[in-house]
Amino acid sequence: MELARHLWATSFLESSQGWRVWALTAMVGYVVLCTTLRHSQKRAMEAKFNFSNRSSLAKMTLEDAHAIQTWLAEQQFPSVFSAAIFFALFKTYSIPSISRLLATTRQFGKSGDIEATSKRAADTSVLLTNMIMRPPGTLQAKLAVARTNYLHNIYRRTGRISNDDMLYTLSLFTLQPMRWTAIYDWRPLSDMERCALATCFKVWGEDLEITYDALPSHSKGWIDGLHWLDELDTWSRQYEERHVRASDSNVEVVNATRELVFCQIPGSLHNVVWGIVAILLGPQVREAMRIPDPSDGLELAFNSIIAVRKYILRYASLPRPYFLRRVYNSEWPDPHTRRYQSQRWLGRPWYVKTSLLDRWGLPAWMLWMNGAASSAVFDEKSFIPEGYLIEDVGPAFHVGKGRDEMGDTVSFLDSKSTARCPFIH
Repeated sequence: MELARHLWATSFLESSQGWRVWALTAMVGYVVLCTTLRHSQKRAMEAKFNFSNRSSLAKMTLEDAHAIQTWLAEQQFPSVFSAAIFFALFKTYSIPSISRLLATTRQFGKSGDIEATSKRAADTSVLLTNMIMRPPGTLQAKLAVARTNYLHNIYRRTGRISNDDMLYTLSLFTLQPMRWTAIYDWRPLSDMERCALATCFKVWGEDLEITYDALPSHSKGWIDGLHWLDELDTWSRQYEERHVRASDSNVEVVNATRELVFCQIPGSLHNVVWGIVAILLGPQVREAMRIPDPSDGLELAFNSIIAVRKYILRYASLPRPYFLRRVYNSEWPDPHTRRYQSQRWLGRPWYVKTSLLDRWGLPAWMLWMNGAASSAVFDEKSFIPEGYLIEDVGPAFHVGKGRDEMGDTVSFLDSKSTARCPFIH
């Protein structure tokens, strides 16, 4: 009997140890698989474009750059890229000349006017995503540039928007995704990837009629995208030192944006979310926006979560396949309305085709918890559920206007080759 118990115990122990070995082997194998596949995607892109050294980056075409940037935004770092672009726009509200224009023109509406604030956010998203994510040379991309120029030129002609403010905004759109990826995601961007973003945004800046006279090499030109990027980064930091200042208009625009963000977040989380916003903005911008400093405890918790997230992404998450890529624009217009629908919304469902998920998904429940009846919101035809035409995006009083000016811009863009390299003279 004693022998039988001894044999059973020995068998159980060996079996238990065997499962531990198998579990440990499976865990190590999974980590190796995740790490290998993540890095193999990056190596495959590098092999595909063959930008093997610094001198080869000077030959990067707009088409090459856009393909790399799209892969980064859709598959590699979609969450960080999307958040970085949102915060890049938000950060411009620390410049009084920018916030003053938005406040005086009532582009954000009055306090509590979520409809007006969400409409501007939706219009900005439509123009940016069509300009940035559509393949260069496509009609939708060119129309987004043309519409943006039309809306900006109304104020540029009267001197209310300066070239420096436009260049600063462009610099944040260019630099913020790179900075945030290095801090908050599982790896920083490579030189090839940084050059790709710089190449794309340099061309978009030119298309948006932004001049680079403020950069040191504007007269003789830049060697490659990294050269342009370094000068833009230096200029952008100097511009912040000179112009990021506290003002009432900053606070007014920030408060409108805060109301928009909070309308889909439970009230119990408002202080936590705004504290995280304060962390992400940094002390200089916080002071200009008169946002209180976050607590040390919240900052420690946030940094710990980011560290854990980076570890999980690097060692325990498989890379995102193409069929699960982040989609920013509907590929084709609605066959009935011939308009394009937005894929995401904030605050109110502008340009969104009503669906079961929209009515009963998490964003709708957040609206309901914050006092906005989801059924009323999604039955409201004023949010244009049939979709948008880029030619009409913007304030209501500009609908149907600017077609001739936009046509001239599109004709000019038609003459520019997307296969060109913007740094070869």
